[in-house]
Amino acid sequence: MNFTELKNKIKGPIYSIITPFTDTENIDYKSLSNYIEYLYNGGARIFYAMAFNTRYLLMSNIEIMEVNEFVIKKVKSLNSENIVIVGDPLNCSTKTSIEFAQHAKQHGADIISLIYRAYLFFDDHVYNHYKTIANAVPNIGILVHEMPFMKGIPQHQDGSWNLELIDKLANIPSVVAMKEDAKQDDYTRKVVDLISDRVAIVVSGNGLQQWSKVSDKCAAWLTGIGNLWPRTELDFYNAHLQEDANTCNHIIENIEKPFFWVKDNLSWHLGIKSALKVLNIMERHERMPYQPLNDEQHKKVKEIVEKINI
Repeated sequence: MNFTELKNKIKGPIYSIITPFTDTENIDYKSLSNYIEYLYNGGARIFYAMAFNTRYLLMSNIEIMEVNEFVIKKVKSLNSENIVIVGDPLNCSTKTSIEFAQHAKQHGADIISLIYRAYLFFDDHVYNHYKTIANAVPNIGILVHEMPFMKGIPQHQDGSWNLELIDKLANIPSVVAMKEDAKQDDYTRKVVDLISDRVAIVVSGNGLQQWSKVSDKCAAWLTGIGNLWPRTELDFYNAHLQEDANTCNHIIENIEKPFFWVKDNLSWHLGIKSALKVLNIMERHERMPYQPLNDEQHKKVKEIVEKINI
């Protein structure tokens, strides 16, 4: 599959992987396997192991590689045509990112997601980071994870990515996608208008409501309610393609908005774990410093999930 074909396959809901833990804070690979199967059986075909939902920030580099390898093998064993995206650590050198890209390619990933969490000093440093990785591992697609920078020169920076930098990154041949994670509607629109002709853009932050604002040019989004009920976001996507506004509105008003009370009041990351427990998909266990919602909070999540009643 060439990079153009790969880019054109990044459409609709992109299903992020939630990592389950045991009560001793070990990675629960059995539950992880079952969760991937649950998503696949619900219609998921594009899977994304990533910095935050997959809990990379709580793992060692060795663990991240092990999780990446496990996810790749599991996803591809279900269907070799599935698309699998895995990432690099949040805080690492360019050399380490190259090692993760090589490892991902070696084990069969389609795309490596690369996040830049070093301080931003100058834009050319960011470009050189991505270009160096692309040159070192030219046979794997790259997803640029664009989220606000840590400011290296705070007096002269606001943390956002300059559009000139984004435009330049989109011209790297192996850059097939960008995860647009600024969570600012006006800025997201500018990014979509600028580079959607060259790369697949995956918006994130507010689910279907966020994607609906840019769906004229943006082909994909990171799942929200689809992590619980995978079919709902596929139903939304198909209804959108058929211009079925009633179905789209029903899903947003009766499923997404009610569940997003959890996101807005109890946090996405802890709330989704509680909801998955309600559905008996995985336990609520976390790895410190993350800790599960307390019993009262979990009870509220349970009430919301059961009221939605899918």
